[in-house]
Amino acid sequence: MNLQGIAKFFDKNMIYLIALSILSGAAVGWFAPEFSKGLKEYINFTLFLMIFPMMVGIRVEETVKAAKNLRPISLSLLLNFVISPLMGFLVALAAFRGHPDFAAALLLLSVTPCAGMVAGWTGFAKGNVALALVIVALSLTLSILTIPVSMLILAHSLISIDALAMFKGTILVILIPMIAGDITRRLIIKAKGEQGFMNVRPVLPPLSMLGMFGIVFISMALGAPRIVSIWHSIFIIVPAILVFYILQFAVSVWLARRAKLPAKDEIALIYSVTGKNISLAIGLASQFFSPLTVVMLAVNPLIQMPVMAWILRWSPSVFRREKAMQ
Repeated sequence: MNLQGIAKFFDKNMIYLIALSILSGAAVGWFAPEFSKGLKEYINFTLFLMIFPMMVGIRVEETVKAAKNLRPISLSLLLNFVISPLMGFLVALAAFRGHPDFAAALLLLSVTPCAGMVAGWTGFAKGNVALALVIVALSLTLSILTIPVSMLILAHSLISIDALAMFKGTILVILIPMIAGDITRRLIIKAKGEQGFMNVRPVLPPLSMLGMFGIVFISMALGAPRIVSIWHSIFIIVPAILVFYILQFAVSVWLARRAKLPAKDEIALIYSVTGKNISLAIGLASQFFSPLTVVMLAVNPLIQMPVMAWILRWSPSVFRREKAMQ
């Protein structure tokens, strides 16, 4: 199987692989609790394995292009760093008042920016891929500062937050892998050329997913007794996450229409708001919160992926609407 085949296998089966990580981690934690305790020392390794490949594919220098398309860029920052966190806070307040671990998960998800995958979804929907890439790079860079501040402001009434520790954590989880990834990408391009890097790029998402599966497995193993005892909480978690995504989609469409964005830019904006960086949220959760928080975030792809696919089916209506108005 070539690199493209590996990437397609992981993309196609991601939900099943996450479910396998959850179930196998719970089994190991339940039947071998002493062995599970030793897994904690591998979290940093799996965290780096998850974040580093993702950063190799991010071109931070793309952020300089933001000035050329200020309107959608400004809207994306407003949505990702102001409106989305506020929506996450309101949903967490309504659904998880007595469940601080779950509240932390939803808040982390809401303050985390978009992932690199939104460029792929934007391309499938015939949107502005270049704009999506700029939003991803800019949002990820700004999130080093915005995540600790947003969590401190919004989460303190629901959960305990150490903002200084979280700021140090974002440097560990985002900045260091970002620098290492940028250097690695430049070295690959220097040695193999741009085409050589493009040949390597398909294997990066699967490597990142392996790290994510590892963190989910370890978190499940560490928290298995408590997690299994509250399995019924899934009936609260799934509706709350779904409401959060519906609100994000509705507000981003409304703002895009108010700003009269071209159809291609509107699709890029909607995906860049809806496609949260679950891997990054899981990485931060594994550093600062309980296994319950990690597991709730691990459930998130079961909702996010179908939502992204639905937007893909909905997107032709944006172009029909634009054509009808011309």
